[in-house]
Amino acid sequence: MTAAPDDRPDAAVVAAIDVADPVVGALLDAVPDGVVVVGAAGRIVLANRRAEELFGYPPRDLVGRLVEELVPERFRGGHAGDRAAYLHAPRPRPMGIGPDLHAVRADGTERSVEISLSPLATDDGPLVIASIRDITERIDAEAHSRRVQRSLDAIRDGVFMFDPTTLRFIYVNQGAIEQVGWSRRELLEMTPVELLPEFGETGLRELIQPLVEHRLGSRSLTTVHRRRDGSDVPVEVVVQCPDQGAGHVPVVVALVRDVSERLESEARLRSAHQELELLEDRERIARDLHDTVIQRLFATGMSIQATAVRAADIDVSARLQDWVDELDTTIREIRTAIFGLQAHAAWGQGLRGEALRVAREAAPTLGFEPRVRFDGPVDTVVTDAVAAELLPTLREALANVARHAGATDVEVGVRAGAGRLVLVVADDGIGPSTDTGGGDPLTGRGVRNMAARAEALGGWFELRRGPVRGTVIEWDVPLDALGSADPDTGSAPPDPHRG
Repeated sequence: MTAAPDDRPDAAVVAAIDVADPVVGALLDAVPDGVVVVGAAGRIVLANRRAEELFGYPPRDLVGRLVEELVPERFRGGHAGDRAAYLHAPRPRPMGIGPDLHAVRADGTERSVEISLSPLATDDGPLVIASIRDITERIDAEAHSRRVQRSLDAIRDGVFMFDPTTLRFIYVNQGAIEQVGWSRRELLEMTPVELLPEFGETGLRELIQPLVEHRLGSRSLTTVHRRRDGSDVPVEVVVQCPDQGAGHVPVVVALVRDVSERLESEARLRSAHQELELLEDRERIARDLHDTVIQRLFATGMSIQATAVRAADIDVSARLQDWVDELDTTIREIRTAIFGLQAHAAWGQGLRGEALRVAREAAPTLGFEPRVRFDGPVDTVVTDAVAAELLPTLREALANVARHAGATDVEVGVRAGAGRLVLVVADDGIGPSTDTGGGDPLTGRGVRNMAARAEALGGWFELRRGPVRGTVIEWDVPLDALGSADPDTGSAPPDPHRG
């Protein structure tokens, strides 16, 4: 190796080093990292072949150059000071210690590097041996790995990777962590067996063995994941063992999707479909009852009534008329049943549907479902103001029956006609108390509320003993009434239309 020109500092040092020694040259060139030897003045006095390749210089062209020429221009200003400080207190510095370092090649491109420094004292002055390793590819690979991990962590599904031999997890994404509730550190000390209550170790190994041997490309299964809190989450799992080629350790990858929301949606869809089929059946039954059964009963009633008029025997005529009345009652009850069936098909539409809803809501506290019948065009002639007071009155009446009557049967009647809306609730319970001292709860707040609601609409309210037993509540208001009562005070608000 030729010594540096005489006009360069450190020329004596370069001349003092016997780089022509074939052993020294072979040793330097055998080092896989780039090696440069720098004198006290900052000039390179020796460089091996790998350093020349790393920085893109022709052979022996690095010797004599200032070491700052290998530093990106934005860092050169501070590098001379760092070099002087190092020479003032030289000490070995291992590779990988310190900030991220960059070097510039002869063509101006930059590389990420790691540098180790070793001081060397000579008779001609101190030298610094710098070993330089190009880590650009490693940095790029790490950056790529971080991008891949961020992408995997952005996936909602769980990604679990584990060693097929030890079964230990070697990677889990954020979706996996959120899915099972364990931390990343905890999961990396676990195996899939601890998350799969339906599998033991033997079953899991039997599952993945065809994948590890590449007899199958993937396997899919539906199972549950056991969360950290002990709850089970239904999941769909796709398990693969990608073929990474010879020399690579096999890794099993499990893609896990939480399907609890989907299963709930499917269950709701099935329930809705079943309900729709049921409603269609109810509508069909209601239509058949109305179009066929009621028409036949009505025709039969007309025939019997005509026969009763022509009957010579008064007793026979009266008996026939009783049958006509029974048929009329039966027709009304069938119509009530039809309205009930149709209310299921249009649930919550109209006063009939709302009244049936109130009756059904009372069933758990009563122990049975009240019978409800309607008479007249309830859905078409009752105003919103009247309906707004009728429904809470019905709810209050049924609550009173549940609390106090001890009844086994309740019949609710709602009749609209002749300008009035009449609600009748009759039960077969113990009947109203004769206590006039206010001890009976039936004479308390609930009854006052029902009475106040009727009075606010210009109607009336009565609670009386039934004809045989039990209690009858009757609530009668005009169909065109306006206004409402205050259930908390039991009094009606002032009516601006009255003097």
